[in-house]
Amino acid sequence: MLKAYSVFKDLDKKACEILENVGIQLELSNCEERPNQEELLKLLNDYDILIIGVREKLTEDMLKAVDKEKIIATLSIGVDHIDKSFFESDLIKIINCQTSNVISVAEHIFSLILSLKKRIIEANEIAMRGGIKKELSARSNDINNSSIGIIGAGKISRKVIKIAKVFNMKIYCNTLNPEKHQDLLEQDIEFLNLDELLINSDIITINIPLNEENKNLISKDRIRLMKKTATFINTSRAEIVDMNELIKYADENDTFNIGLDIDAENYKEILNTKRDNVIVTPHIAGVTKEAIKRMDVELADNIIEYLKES
Repeated sequence: MLKAYSVFKDLDKKACEILENVGIQLELSNCEERPNQEELLKLLNDYDILIIGVREKLTEDMLKAVDKEKIIATLSIGVDHIDKSFFESDLIKIINCQTSNVISVAEHIFSLILSLKKRIIEANEIAMRGGIKKELSARSNDINNSSIGIIGAGKISRKVIKIAKVFNMKIYCNTLNPEKHQDLLEQDIEFLNLDELLINSDIITINIPLNEENKNLISKDRIRLMKKTATFINTSRAEIVDMNELIKYADENDTFNIGLDIDAENYKEILNTKRDNVIVTPHIAGVTKEAIKRMDVELADNIIEYLKES
């Protein structure tokens, strides 16, 4: 009998049933705190299947302790919290969730865009203290008929495209492999190289995973290609962007808007100043109530599917 452990104490009931119905002995965490590295290593040794999230960092040295086959199932699309050595090991199978939170992230992207363009947070603060509309630092803007540049052509980007069409937006896309996405051409999506996309877009959104190739992809020089009136959204990993230069550009140009959904702990120093043209959320785009339930079930289904095929 395979033994599985979830670092989440509230794994969805249906997901638990899916695993237990095929004879997997499932144990849920009974702790409020997530495991530290030492505890995580012990769990990796003790269980055949380990269910983790992006806060669990699996490092190369931890792999040395693995001497039999393991399934590591992560409740996330991204897998950059797992060292590449795990993917190269014959003893390890990595399983993630590729579809469950796609719509949630796409919705969050547009919530950031609309909050910035319509100046929702600033207007709310003025209204709550009994102020008047003349106090707004700038007038709000429509996004209808504006241009949006989408970096990446995966599942999230395709949802963003669908929503962008509702607003009659001109849609640009940048991807490393445009030949794999020729169907987008039939939807009047225009492929541009990255610099062209940054120069021409009123709104830019990043929807790509973090890897060695795209770390600091949006560098200082590329940040300064963007319009001073652009709106820049990043719901991917912060390391894809030169964060210091990005915030500096916003400070220099109060018409340049930034919406971030990132792990902000490493950027406290530059984000602790309140700015009307910057909104930050703590990497919550993909963890709505509905998305979490879907992810739990998708992950359980993916584990069972792998076991059937192996």
